[in-house]
Amino acid sequence: MQVSGPVELDHYAVLGVDPKASARDIKRAWLKLARREHPDVNPGDRESAARFSRMQEAWLVLSQRGPREEYDKRGRRPAPGAPVAAARGGAPGAHRGRWEQVIQELFPDAAQPEAAASATGEDIHVVLELSFEEALRGAARECRYQREAACPECRGRRWAPGSPIDTCRGCGGRGVVEVPHGPWTVRRLCPTCSGEGQAGAEPCRACRGRGHLPAAEQRTVRVPAGSASGSRIVVGGAGQPGRRGGASGDFVVTLKVQPHPLLERKGHNLHATVPVSLAQAILGGPVSVPTAEGRSTLRLPPGTQCGQQFTLRGKGVPYGAGARGDLLVTISVAIPPGDDPRVRRAVQEIEKALGAPPRGAP
Repeated sequence: MQVSGPVELDHYAVLGVDPKASARDIKRAWLKLARREHPDVNPGDRESAARFSRMQEAWLVLSQRGPREEYDKRGRRPAPGAPVAAARGGAPGAHRGRWEQVIQELFPDAAQPEAAASATGEDIHVVLELSFEEALRGAARECRYQREAACPECRGRRWAPGSPIDTCRGCGGRGVVEVPHGPWTVRRLCPTCSGEGQAGAEPCRACRGRGHLPAAEQRTVRVPAGSASGSRIVVGGAGQPGRRGGASGDFVVTLKVQPHPLLERKGHNLHATVPVSLAQAILGGPVSVPTAEGRSTLRLPPGTQCGQQFTLRGKGVPYGAGARGDLLVTISVAIPPGDDPRVRRAVQEIEKALGAPPRGAP
């Protein structure tokens, strides 16, 4: 890369960043300044246009590794009049896609080249609350929501019935207009026809030229068995209608499952803690445990320890083709209070019967 003359600009100072700033920090600084100094934001302001030009030159050098390393090494910028592509180390037009990405970040409402062809409708999101049992066994629930529907008066055409419709003069029927932004051009939806490419003499009175009206929608949503909280059900094409012949958006249902007072879900398994008396733990026998379908019976073996876990096969969460997880039951032994004389005598008798060493013995 040919260079000539002394340093005329401190590119880092222009963008207000440290010479050791990362590429991400440089990009963030450029976007912040560009939003403030762009000619569209300051029409007719020559000083702002000059600042924007200096920012553009700084960005061209510092946003690419090669030119930035050369700039840092030699402390010089490309010679005046050198092609921008040469300063960035590529052929003219090689970085067009990168510029378009930056412009899209700078101007989020900029239209893509194909925007005039069609536009997909927006998705509609709702939250559906379910009980713990409904989520496990599956359910069918009715969902009511509002969506836009084609105006029955103009059938979505936006213009009064019988009103003549001509090619939009603002965009020539393309649906987009090109707005110059310094060395590049940004496409935006035509403000006259909203991207339709056509304009009528009189807007529809029913929808005021929008083409759509709010409509109540009711749809049955089937929740699969074993659904977890946070999972989504997507009904394709049931969202907001598209524009210019575009597809409708989706109806997205996010599930919110209420917790169970006794059961906890972990993956495909359910967990429960069951308290038992000291006598039940020592002697064993049947105890009642909670399941997703109600109460069930678990038979404890004699000498069950506190914290011991038992597994009830097939009592967990349904999944796959008829498969189901397990229910894991953890036993919690309730120790009676030691200040009851009767309890103390009984425990002492147990110690004698078991031959346990006296308390405090090594």
